[in-house]
Amino acid sequence: MQCWPGRLLFWENSNHTEAYQPLSLAMKIDRNGKAAALTPEQFAALVEAAPSARYRLLWILQRSTAARISEALALRWADVAGQQVTYRRATTKTKSTRQLPQAETLQQALEAYRQAWAAEHGHQPAPGEALFPAAGSTTSPQTRQAADKALRATCKRLGLVGVTPHSFRRTAAQQAVAAGHPLHVVQRLTGHKSLGSLGEYLQASEAEVLAAIGA
Repeated sequence: MQCWPGRLLFWENSNHTEAYQPLSLAMKIDRNGKAAALTPEQFAALVEAAPSARYRLLWILQRSTAARISEALALRWADVAGQQVTYRRATTKTKSTRQLPQAETLQQALEAYRQAWAAEHGHQPAPGEALFPAAGSTTSPQTRQAADKALRATCKRLGLVGVTPHSFRRTAAQQAVAAGHPLHVVQRLTGHKSLGSLGEYLQASEAEVLAAIGA
């Protein structure tokens, strides 16, 4: 058995790897600790309260494709063509291209945003233009600071604590495992190079921990 403190536990043999749920909590308080994962209800409320079509798409995109905020903000319109999302190797942490299909919810949000983008900039987006451009530009990407500010303001209105731009990626990984998807499928979604690094994302919920200790 291999064990990493606070991570997923794996039993390994020559034929397969079995995963067991870890007992640790994900909560970010005063910018310390790990970003909190969102329940389906919290995510739905957050999307509903999004200040614009831009952030509605950004959050759905990050949740749907387990994207890091830097990866999402670096996307161009060409990267979301053909009902796929392509994270180019130059923009990913692992320096490997990751390509994922678009879920129906993401496709709908993308189409709504395309119309909003065209209305704001006065023309239909070209393939090389930024999906989430900075103010006054169509080619320079929005800053992470601006995206974080909008998320924090929305979370404050909703009373959500511990949520950061990384919460969407953590949520995608945890809910995929909870739904029973094999770890190698989750690994393809997140783009992690190893199951060990993926394990950092798979903390148990507070309710699961309380149930385990009999509270």
